[in-house]
Amino acid sequence: MRFHIVTIFPEIFDSFLRTSLIGKAVLAGLLQVEFIDPRSFTEDRHHTTDDTPYGGGDGMVMKPEPVVLALEAVDGKLGAKARRVLLSPQGQRLQQRHLEELAALPDVTLVCGRYEGFDERIRTLVDAELSAGDFVLNGGEVPALLLLDGVARLLPGVIGKPGSLEEESHRGGLLEYPHYTRPREFRGLPVPEVLLQGDHEQIRTWRRRQRLLRTRDRRPDLWHEFQPGDEDLRLLEGEPDPVAALAGRTYLALLHHPVFDRNHELVTTAITNLDLHDLARSSRTYGLAGYYVVTPLRCQQDLARRICQHWRTGHGASYNKRRAEALALLDVADDLASVVTRIEEREGKRPVTVVTSATARPGQLSRQEVLRRLPEGAPLLLILGTGWGLTEELVAAADFALAPLRGRDAYNHLSVRSAGAILLDRWFGLRE
Repeated sequence: MRFHIVTIFPEIFDSFLRTSLIGKAVLAGLLQVEFIDPRSFTEDRHHTTDDTPYGGGDGMVMKPEPVVLALEAVDGKLGAKARRVLLSPQGQRLQQRHLEELAALPDVTLVCGRYEGFDERIRTLVDAELSAGDFVLNGGEVPALLLLDGVARLLPGVIGKPGSLEEESHRGGLLEYPHYTRPREFRGLPVPEVLLQGDHEQIRTWRRRQRLLRTRDRRPDLWHEFQPGDEDLRLLEGEPDPVAALAGRTYLALLHHPVFDRNHELVTTAITNLDLHDLARSSRTYGLAGYYVVTPLRCQQDLARRICQHWRTGHGASYNKRRAEALALLDVADDLASVVTRIEEREGKRPVTVVTSATARPGQLSRQEVLRRLPEGAPLLLILGTGWGLTEELVAAADFALAPLRGRDAYNHLSVRSAGAILLDRWFGLRE
C-alpha cells in the first residue's frame, strides 16, 4: 500500500518511518510513503503556500493552487485517482472503520494543513475529511501519523500474529478485554483465576464478558451503537449495569404549579389523563424509581388518584396489567419540596434536582456534563414543567438545568409527554 502525503514539513515523519513495526513494514515494502511538498508547485521566490484571508481576520490560509497542483501531480504519476483525505479538526472523528476502509485501498493521499486552515475550495476536491478528535493542533502531520500507524498494522504481514487483531479495542464495536502476564500476583493484585485453569471455553467467555462490561461502563457512546447477541445477553445476566442503577434511583416530577401561562402569569395547570398514562409508561419503560405529579389543588389530586386506582386495583387492572404496572410508579404531591422529602426518606439521600426547559438559558448543561458532576450514588430528580414552563425561581433553585431539546430549526413546541419520552431515552435508552 502507498501513502502520498501532501505536507510542507515532511521531516516530521522521518524517525517514525524508521521505527518499530512501521519501519520494518517500510523496509519490507509492505508500506510505501512518499511526500509531496506544495512549495514545489509555487512560482514566487519565497515558495509561498499561504496568504491572508478575504474578509479579514487573524492567521493565514493555505492557498488552493499549490495544494491542488500537488494532488494532481500524485494522480498524474499514478495514472489513476488516489483516495484523497483531508486532515482537519472539522472532519469526521477518526474511527477504526475509517482505518479498515483505507487499508483496503492501493493508494491514499493525505493532505496536511497548516496555519489557520485551508482555502475552502480545496475541500471540494477531496473524498473525505477526518479529524483526530475534538481539539485543534498546529497542523495535519500528527493526525497523519496516527492514521499511518492505524492503517499499517492492518496490512497483511505487518503484525506477526494476525489473530491478535481480531479482539482489539473497537473491533466489532467493543473495547478489548484486560490482559495479564507474570508475576501471578503483583502488590496484592492477583491474575484472575479463570486465566490459570487452562479451560479455553471458560477463558473465551470470560474475555467476551469483560469486553462487554468494559464497553458498557467506559464507553456508553460505543455501547449505544452495539447490538448484543443472545450469548452476550446471557453473559451480562446478573452483572450490575451503571445506567440501569442510575435509572433505578431516578424520579420524574411533572409540575402543574408553579408554572407560567402564555402571558407569563403564574398559574396552576390542569392534570390530563394522557400526562398520567404516557409519562408513567415512559418511566416504567426506562426503569425509573418513581413518577410524581405535583399540584396543590385537592380536586386535581383526587382526580389523579381515581385514575390510578382504576388501573391499579379496579377494572383496568385486569384489563391491562402492563398499564397497572406503569401507574404503580405514580404518586401525587402538593409541591416540589414534598417530593424531595419523600425521595430523601426513601433513598436516604437528598436527590439532585435537574430542571428541563424549552427555553435556552445561561448555565444549562448536557446530559454528559450533569453525569460528570453527579455525586456517586446520589438519587436524581428530573423535573418537567407544564403550561409555558417553570418559573425562574424554581429553575434557579435547582442543582442543574438541562439544555433544551432541539430540532433542526427554531420550532420548539414539544408536548411534555414527547419531551419526557425523548429525555428518558437519551438518559437511559439502549440507543441514542
